[in-house]
Amino acid sequence: MLRRFFDYADRVFDLSKSLSQITDIRSRPQIDTQSILMSSLIMQLTRRGSLNALDTELRLPKKIESFIGKDKPSVDTIGEVFTKIIPDDLRKLHWENCYRLKRNKALDTDLPLNAVGIDGHEFFSH
Repeated sequence: MLRRFFDYADRVFDLSKSLSQITDIRSRPQIDTQSILMSSLIMQLTRRGSLNALDTELRLPKKIESFIGKDKPSVDTIGEVFTKIIPDDLRKLHWENCYRLKRNKALDTDLPLNAVGIDGHEFFSH
């Protein structure tokens, strides 16, 4: 199910390209920023309540390796990098997503300014 979602997001929103444009201010990162962003996205999609809950998923071999890569970040690294991400890159990502949603007629408004609330989708239910 997760693979299908990422294929859809890559096809419609060009997710991999969008995430690769987000940078942080680390001088010599050992773990790529895109791997950290994918880890966080997987945490949100699988409805893990915290980074500590994600830690068990990151330790399982090959479970989410195809999305994140072989070098999996620790939860401490994820938290640290999120404090160093450049906010203008995130603003640009959100602007591009809203633009695509308007082009796809998901946001239908003629007003010059829009407020968008993004709701989650429940992939797995217990």
